[in-house]
Amino acid sequence: MSETLLNISKSKTKPCLFIIPALLSAFLLIAAFPPFEQGYIAWFALIPLITLCLQVKPVQAFKAGIFFGLVFHLYVNFYLTNVLFTYLSTPLAVLAMILLILYTSLFHGLFAIATSLVNQLKRPLFTALAIPAIWLLSEYIRSFSFLGYNVGYLGYTQWQYPGLLNLAATYGYWGLPFMIVFFQATVVLICIKALRQNKLVIIAALFIFLFAAGLSIPGMSTIKEKNETIWVTLIQGNTHPEQIMGNREETKRLYLDLTRQAVTFPTDLVVWPETVIDLDFNRRLGHPTELVETADDLDVAILYGARLRNSGMLFNSIALYEPGIEENLIYEKIRLVPFVEYFPAKDLLNKVIKLDLLLGSYTAGEEIIIFEVKNKPLAGVICFESYFGDHTRLFAAKGAQHLFVLTNDAWFGRSNGLDQHAQAAAIRAAEMGIGVTQVANSGITISFDYNGREILRSSKEKRETINTQLSLAHRYTPYKSLGDYFPAFWALFLLLGILLIIRRKAT
Repeated sequence: MSETLLNISKSKTKPCLFIIPALLSAFLLIAAFPPFEQGYIAWFALIPLITLCLQVKPVQAFKAGIFFGLVFHLYVNFYLTNVLFTYLSTPLAVLAMILLILYTSLFHGLFAIATSLVNQLKRPLFTALAIPAIWLLSEYIRSFSFLGYNVGYLGYTQWQYPGLLNLAATYGYWGLPFMIVFFQATVVLICIKALRQNKLVIIAALFIFLFAAGLSIPGMSTIKEKNETIWVTLIQGNTHPEQIMGNREETKRLYLDLTRQAVTFPTDLVVWPETVIDLDFNRRLGHPTELVETADDLDVAILYGARLRNSGMLFNSIALYEPGIEENLIYEKIRLVPFVEYFPAKDLLNKVIKLDLLLGSYTAGEEIIIFEVKNKPLAGVICFESYFGDHTRLFAAKGAQHLFVLTNDAWFGRSNGLDQHAQAAAIRAAEMGIGVTQVANSGITISFDYNGREILRSSKEKRETINTQLSLAHRYTPYKSLGDYFPAFWALFLLLGILLIIRRKAT
């Protein structure tokens, strides 16, 4: 295949042939995502694109990377059309989709041009390590700041392989894409005969060392609280977006009724999804009366999502009510969804998009909160936050033994957006070494143990209640303690490596 791609890259009569390797890589990588779920293909999907980038000029590589990104991101983000074309005018929906696809594709273009430039340094050993480092940093930078958006990340294709998820426990999520691209870059460099003899041995030894260390280190830690469990009831009410926007009182009554029907034996905790209830602490401090009465009657704690007004600000929050405990412990969402929950020009946004959602009006929380249910430390994050390991790990580092993800993905129907979001929880569980359970209004409600192994799953767009016993077993992971040290190391490697090579060439 490498010889065919080499011939394509040298074609001067048909420049359009440059898009063939990019198109091939895009389609192969798509097969690793839902609904196909062939995650192993991700370990080979980028070979055509990398081969091309090593054989063409930087500008041509950039174009190929952009084209790859356009095709790939149009697919993985297509689920957003469910909400964009439903609630926006067609021109505005098309514009929003185009801007998102262009933005995410830009990072693949930058990866491609950087790969081509690094190859021009004529240092095969450095190139073999630089290519995965560049991919890793392109994803890492995309997770930053106001426009942080982690959908479609390469490493999420490995969610169904708990053994491989030990790489995430050691290096964080970032170890997954690094090793996947490292393997493919090495294969390409061997095929184009850039790596030979001693250099190949060095790269192979380094790959084996990083891979083996990543897999084995988490297994050396002691599993704690093996016999500790908590009985939970997970409520998936399957309310439609129109119900949530139009009548929250009706939604609240539905979840109260489902709770009463589901709790038929001693249960420690009932969990509802995101923004089931409106709380207004400006008028009344405390939980809704009906919720308190239901929890007291059933003698069960209720963890629920709420839209909270407090001191003139609006928060997307999680609240816990436990019978006999008067404290109002509230977690306020810290990582907000750009344009939906946070936007600098919120007044303009709400004039253009007239919905009862107060777009862009939410305030970010500041504090990591640990809830306790019967002296068992638990935590919760909301929706979009589960895509960010640097955020979720803070709860485990503070002592949480299980993390709940409260979300409402009803906006996206039965699309693969639900699958992509649910699968992120597997990576988070492996990173932190604790169990993670997502509770979704319309599905997918899903749970993973501390290895990232799937325990239970609900159907999409179906009203369900799940009574289950969750293990609180957990283990130490390097990522939980150290955070994003892995991308920081490879950023330093790239910087120092390039400076050293340039200096040697200058002398």
